[in-house]
Amino acid sequence: MKKRLDHRVVTLVALGLAVGALAVGCSTRPEISEELPLAGNHSPGDLIMVTSDTTSDGFHYLEPEISPNGQRVAFTADWLAIYKGDLPDPVPLIRSLVVKPVEAQLQPTEELGETGAALVWLGTYFFDAGDSPIQESPGNIRQKGSPTWLDDENLVCWMDTPRGARLFRLPVPAGYGAESQIFPEVLFYEPDDGKIIGWRYWMHRSPAISPDGRWIAFSRFGYEMVDSLSSYTQQSICVVPVPGAGERADYMIQLTDGAAICDAPAWSPDGSRITFHATPDIVGDGSPYFSVELFTVDFDTTGFAQDGAVELNKNILQLTDSPPEAGNPIAIRNMNPTYAPDGSRIVFVSDRRAPTITLHERNIWSIPPDASLPASILFFSRNDDVDPSFVPGRSDALVLSSAMGFPTEMLDRLELEALERIAQENPQLDPIVVADRAASERTQLEFFARVMSHLYVFSNW
Repeated sequence: MKKRLDHRVVTLVALGLAVGALAVGCSTRPEISEELPLAGNHSPGDLIMVTSDTTSDGFHYLEPEISPNGQRVAFTADWLAIYKGDLPDPVPLIRSLVVKPVEAQLQPTEELGETGAALVWLGTYFFDAGDSPIQESPGNIRQKGSPTWLDDENLVCWMDTPRGARLFRLPVPAGYGAESQIFPEVLFYEPDDGKIIGWRYWMHRSPAISPDGRWIAFSRFGYEMVDSLSSYTQQSICVVPVPGAGERADYMIQLTDGAAICDAPAWSPDGSRITFHATPDIVGDGSPYFSVELFTVDFDTTGFAQDGAVELNKNILQLTDSPPEAGNPIAIRNMNPTYAPDGSRIVFVSDRRAPTITLHERNIWSIPPDASLPASILFFSRNDDVDPSFVPGRSDALVLSSAMGFPTEMLDRLELEALERIAQENPQLDPIVVADRAASERTQLEFFARVMSHLYVFSNW
């Protein structure tokens, strides 16, 4: 889809992560006739697009996190969204890692790569599998997810391996790109990984780096047979120390009891607690599949230093309680929490907001870290709003993914610019025809709402 509007980019750093022309108005405010069943309402703020391409009718950019220096954002994308070159047959249906500069996109672009985005192309690595180490190049054959910054030049993510998902460190130099392969390092092996027989698959997901850079929290579960529920272990939150370059962590600490679902750990700013989402069976509730709730747990390695174990679920606190409403069979999920840098709130994703017109789509909510107040809605676009993480050093600025498309204020401005351009280029046209053509360009952009998931920065609420 070709766009004739001039491309202009302004860095977020220079703008202080706010563009006044895109202040959130009707794009994110609910209609007056609509009622919210829970306490609170979202706050207005400034909204800018970080990706604005019209590449496809189905690509989704998810799990964004901005580097500590605020200059780059890492996220996951459909493999075809960024790959250049001859396509393999069959085309891989996997997600890959992308890094791009953090810039405000004021105009639509044709492709993701036009704004400096580049695929983090992974080269050969060795996986320790007993007497038969596995060597592979995982670029287009392995799923990847949850990129998080270890520092300004290194990412940690999970990636599928022949033995299940493992945590990897990925150096991302200034010259990243498909022509510059990155060689991933496995950060932690399961004891089973060195076995030829009798091993099981283990999944390590959702890595999160502690504020002091010393620890990686992640979720863990295992299984023997892919299609056998009876062989699955329950999921728990675990921690490993960050190993040195070329090394691997030599021990793991389990922090929580197992649960049907237990995932997405995030650290408090002082590193003393970890928040995560889990099914209620983690605290003994007998109905684990009715909802997914938020919890916090202490991070305390004192016991581990003494006898190799720590107290599970230490000072666990349940932050949300969202059982389904009477007669409603749809479970409510509160997911993917993240702490504000100043510790004042935990922001998370929930589909609890459920008037029938929204079909339980997800939105961004906020709650105090001690659950002293009810959760309140923070960002609502009438579309799927997910994966919030705070801009480093800002407790009033989030980077997030949403299927909202081009914000109304941006569409208004682009339509006005198109009106002026078309009239200038075609002075013989009737003003009604000019207006119709400008409206048609707007309609083309409106198509991308609910079609692609783009990245946005929402700030100054």
